[in-house]
Amino acid sequence: MTDGNRMAVTGEASCACKIGRTAETYGIDDIDGLLRDRRAEGASLRRLETVVNEAVLRAALEETGTHVPGDVTDIYRTLTDGETSAGVRTETRAWLSRVGVDPDDLEGDFVSYQTVRTHLRECLDVDTTRESTLSVDDAVGTIEWARSRSEGIVRRTVERLDETDGFHTGTVDVTHVVRVSCGDCGASYPVERFLDRGGCDCGGADQ
Repeated sequence: MTDGNRMAVTGEASCACKIGRTAETYGIDDIDGLLRDRRAEGASLRRLETVVNEAVLRAALEETGTHVPGDVTDIYRTLTDGETSAGVRTETRAWLSRVGVDPDDLEGDFVSYQTVRTHLRECLDVDTTRESTLSVDDAVGTIEWARSRSEGIVRRTVERLDETDGFHTGTVDVTHVVRVSCGDCGASYPVERFLDRGGCDCGGADQ
């Protein structure tokens, strides 16, 4: 979605943080009320991140008059889930481009759960202390977001090289494999396994 066809909103100005600016840009009504309600229902910061970003995606598609083939949730998951194959993600981004939504601009407007926390605390005066300690779920989400972002940067860089004389490529799939190694016990795991098992055995070795 380019700057030229993003929605302008009239009425009361939003706050100046990224969520306020994004809601105003995409014409998302009462995002603050939605966040307050969902938080009061017990939604985590990670879940609220998804709520905001799905609202952004939905608004971007509605602005182009696009009929969504399925649930917006499925499209969002394809764009952000680290387990989605690079080929499927590429197809989804290409579809977004065809219907008039710039995937780079769209993903740049997605917010993180840290941004949600700041908005709740500083703009809405909502207490977020109950999630001041990072959970495994939050860690998984942050790592998957970083990996997806990294894969996207590498893919776009390689695709740009295809425009260079003497360099040619077909459809590019990029997979970023992350491993965690402990310098104390020497163990090494894929990051998913490391998180699932609760770290390495260093902590248990002294017990």
